[in-house]
Amino acid sequence: MIIRQETLLDFLGAPDTQLVIPVYQRVYAWSTRQCDQLWADVMRAGRTGATHFTGTVLYAHEPGDAAGAERLHVIDGQQRTATLTLLLTALRDYLGESGLTLEGATAEGITQRHLRAPGMPAASDGAPAPKLLLSRVDRATLSAVLEKTELPEEDDLSANVISNYRRFREKMDERFDAEDAAALWGGLQRLVVLAAELEDEDRAQLIFESLNSKGMPLSTADLVRNLLLASASYDEQTRLYDRYWAPVERMYGEEGGSARLAAALHGWLAVTAPKLHVGSADEVYAAFKTYLEDIHRGSLEELLRGLKGFCTTFNERSQSSGSATAQRHSQNGNSLESTIAGKKLFGD
Repeated sequence: MIIRQETLLDFLGAPDTQLVIPVYQRVYAWSTRQCDQLWADVMRAGRTGATHFTGTVLYAHEPGDAAGAERLHVIDGQQRTATLTLLLTALRDYLGESGLTLEGATAEGITQRHLRAPGMPAASDGAPAPKLLLSRVDRATLSAVLEKTELPEEDDLSANVISNYRRFREKMDERFDAEDAAALWGGLQRLVVLAAELEDEDRAQLIFESLNSKGMPLSTADLVRNLLLASASYDEQTRLYDRYWAPVERMYGEEGGSARLAAALHGWLAVTAPKLHVGSADEVYAAFKTYLEDIHRGSLEELLRGLKGFCTTFNERSQSSGSATAQRHSQNGNSLESTIAGKKLFGD
């Protein structure tokens, strides 16, 4: 691993580079409370001239990157890089509307260096390539904010992206003047990170697990999704996620879906690899790793295809067997072996 200290602005503004949040990552989750704290830290740094350390950004080069423009997979640091992007977008819009020019910063300059990646191909809808490419539902909302286009429909809208952008704009109200803007820009230049680049021998998934062992833990489904998709290139991750994993996530939904999906994954292991003897829900992820590394001999796509089919059937059968049974599936993975004994519930 190669680690260096640099400003967050320099990291985000590296030329011919696009930062990509892999599709297996969680969605953008920072709230306005955390945005308020970042704002306070930035303004304090700008007024005092002190640097402010914001943590570590862990990343890896896109497999197969050629010379020139490259993609960096952000394995840890999505929340900070996304929130900084929203703050920069708000500042750009303020400068554009007010006509103000700061020392070293104009609306167009912020756009070209920090918000867009000119060396990367344009999006499918023709929009310029963003410097930061978020995953899943967050992507379309961020693109609309960056390019000032119509927001997605409510079902596809990322509430955190739009509310945090609006929060920053609210702070740039009629009392926000040229001196405040200069302090904001000065503080942004004093945000420091440790940029940690993974090398070929580093195990991204193991490091990701360690980094996320603190704070809000990842769910079993989160960990399994990350494990299955992390080794693929960005384009392949996106294809496999859209075709196999995303339909399963939509099927299980958000309310209690994580527990129900974990139960389905437990059931799949009990049927597919009964010799692993997965005794409880807490053992599902470790068993998945063992199966993937030591037992599975087919392709990743074959595994995902079978897993999607199983999860679909599990969802249909558990719901049709009544709410009490479905609730037991959500609350207690230990009952799955008896539920699917001999694969009779799901068929051979």
